[in-house]
Amino acid sequence: MIELFYNEKTNKWLQKSTYQFIYWGKEQKRLAPPSSSSISSIITLNSNKNDAIRPLVGILAGSNSSHHFSGNASIFKSIQKEIRNTGGLSYVFTPDDVYRTFINGYLYDPNSKKWTGYRFPYPNIVYNRIPDRKEEQAEKVALLFNLFSQKGIPYFNRSFFQKDAIISHLTSNEKLTNFIPETESLTITSLEEYLNMYPSVFCKPSSGSKGRGIFKVKNTSTGYQYIDHDNAHSFTSINNLYDHIHPLLHENYMIQRDIQLDTYENHSYDFRILVQKPLNSWNVTGIGIRAAQVGSLTTHVPRGGRIIPFHKLANHKDKAKLKRIAIMAAEVLEEHTKMHECSMDIGKDSDGRYWIFEANSKPMRFDEPDIHRDYIQSLIASFRTFSAF
Repeated sequence: MIELFYNEKTNKWLQKSTYQFIYWGKEQKRLAPPSSSSISSIITLNSNKNDAIRPLVGILAGSNSSHHFSGNASIFKSIQKEIRNTGGLSYVFTPDDVYRTFINGYLYDPNSKKWTGYRFPYPNIVYNRIPDRKEEQAEKVALLFNLFSQKGIPYFNRSFFQKDAIISHLTSNEKLTNFIPETESLTITSLEEYLNMYPSVFCKPSSGSKGRGIFKVKNTSTGYQYIDHDNAHSFTSINNLYDHIHPLLHENYMIQRDIQLDTYENHSYDFRILVQKPLNSWNVTGIGIRAAQVGSLTTHVPRGGRIIPFHKLANHKDKAKLKRIAIMAAEVLEEHTKMHECSMDIGKDSDGRYWIFEANSKPMRFDEPDIHRDYIQSLIASFRTFSAF
């Protein structure tokens, strides 16, 4: 067991033990010896190695002018709680918190239910959870990752996936081609071609997430119907339809064949699959099911989707097939991206055929307690493996 104190006057961490030195961080800095001066805070780590805190994990979050940081705080709390049980420690920081010899990071105190800032050494590994694509693409973040590389600090989840790139990677593998719905860049030509081939299509921003920016177009007896999360409009010609769509296309969009998903109690549903690589091979950590509201464009819970217990809809054959598809896809994506985890949305159509719709390099929290627990444990195993501990 390791116990730490913090001296707010000197901004230094102190070790309680007087019998041996304790080291931490990428540069293996030695903790200050015990002191009788004013101290605050105590951290207890359950460690079978009393000479080191391993690994020290830095969770890179987004900047926020009104709060300490932005990002998935519930996941950060879970990581901090669990990693202490294995002799490690984790802090949250932003691109603005990095200095030449130290990083200002945040720890969560479950007793006060507050995040508090402290000074830390550079970590053994960085876990990128910046929630905003624009911030992640900023020059200061690129410089930050260059700094980590120069210091030999490994990291994973370097960036968000781009939907068009993911489709390209997956369709380049002949074993996965049949699991990808027909997809192209959205233009007036592709829009007209797809609506001539299919009753309805989905249009998605290449850099979108959580269902943002998605809309659907259907063929009707009098022309076309445009449907988004809030509105529906009818058009008599493809040109009028595209004139309505075009101002919305402030970024690259894809057009994709609409798959008629299997239903449960008249609700379309798909599978949310979490894959991770804690050691040398990919594993499926958990499979959740999300059902859409009637008429909704997505199954996302924040947009009205609901969680369905896996056993109500799936069987052992479904599970085995989904695992094979997800692991195969993760192996292909790993060839092109620096990732050790990924979530995927996979649907099953009314004929029992499976389709890969999405892949996300920064999984959202799974609401199923068992999946979330296994996710955090596997993630910490990845930290230990990836940082060579």
